[in-house]
Amino acid sequence: MGAFTQLGVALLMVLVALPVTALETQTLFRLTGSNTIGAELGPALVRGYLESLGGRRIDQRSAGEQHWITAELSGRRVQVPIIARGSSTGFKALDTGSADIGMASRRIKPAEINRLARFGDMTGVAAEHVIGLDALVVSVHPMNSVQQLTIEQLQRIYRGEIRNWRELGGADQPVYPLHRDIESGTRATFDSEIFGGSRQAEPHVYEVSGNAETRELVMSRPGAIGYLPFADATGVKKVAIKAGQLAAVVPDRGIVATEDFPLTRRLYLYRNPAQYHPQVEDFLRYVESAAGQALVADTGFINLSPVALEITPYPNAPGDYQALMREAQRLSISFRFADGSAELDNRALKDLRRLEDYLQQAERELELTLVGFSDHGSNSNITDLISRFRALKVRGALLREHSISNINVMALGAFAPLAANAGQAPFKNSRVEVWIR
Repeated sequence: MGAFTQLGVALLMVLVALPVTALETQTLFRLTGSNTIGAELGPALVRGYLESLGGRRIDQRSAGEQHWITAELSGRRVQVPIIARGSSTGFKALDTGSADIGMASRRIKPAEINRLARFGDMTGVAAEHVIGLDALVVSVHPMNSVQQLTIEQLQRIYRGEIRNWRELGGADQPVYPLHRDIESGTRATFDSEIFGGSRQAEPHVYEVSGNAETRELVMSRPGAIGYLPFADATGVKKVAIKAGQLAAVVPDRGIVATEDFPLTRRLYLYRNPAQYHPQVEDFLRYVESAAGQALVADTGFINLSPVALEITPYPNAPGDYQALMREAQRLSISFRFADGSAELDNRALKDLRRLEDYLQQAERELELTLVGFSDHGSNSNITDLISRFRALKVRGALLREHSISNINVMALGAFAPLAANAGQAPFKNSRVEVWIR
């Protein structure tokens, strides 16, 4: 027997003696969808999760929009593949079974709900997981003198009705609007908040391939205007945005956390509610834990952990609300309701527990005030009743399920609406703020 044959036999005997786990890489679960989540946040959460399990030699290999996170875990080699090509692709992958978790930087659309209806309720608490917040930051060239825009002005820019910056008080310079591609959840959020729904781009609008191209063009082309995720907007010139009756604001972490900023969006993970997958369940619990939420913040997004905010009193606010704003701090939690209904939405249901944890960790006893708001209505008496009902709904859940007492209630009806368009107004305006003192 030749030396080569002897070597081959010896290698074969070694391979036979090795356990299967030493030869194969086991896929724990698969993520597909949003590039906003999948570029950095998704891989960071997977690495953190594997580390929390005691994983060793955690490594990441990337090729464009695909990433493979690998680790040694309990004597076996495991991997989690991530494909980040847009939110729509996440729901398509759930439909075909080629992913276990869909990443989305916008909420699932009605057509996608219908396509996945065989799995169950894709908007229910078992399927839909809010993991953090982002804001679209409207940005222009550093030399552009325009400081703020209204939602209506953004509509007119992207419809082609405003074509020169001098119409907005700027230089005599053509406007060059930048728009994300149609598959993008970032694009879907912009269209929803500005136009009330998806729409085709006008001929004069330039469609970019991703956030990196938006940033490059805004920084280099004098007439450009675009929008970037909060985490990608460091160093660009940010434009203050005015919506509803609130003052124009440049988004900061506090205002985004409350979801009061008009271009705030939620970041989602979706799973098939009809399929039990222990690793998926465990990973989602990790993402929603304090450790997972810390990673959300570390990657530049806004996490869901409550923080206390100092708010400047509104000069036109009712007297008791002004007094509250002077004497108390507002928590970043704002309870909202499912599709404008009387039931708390999926984020709110988990915020009840986050509020309980916050109060338990406080160094002294805190008094809560829940401030209810409603959407516009033809009768002020009805809007007042609705806003009180919403605050009482949250108070009841805190008393019943979380044993939290010492809660005051204030109802402000349709005061200080955050949105005017019919599509967003019921969800945005119908809210319950949390104040502590």
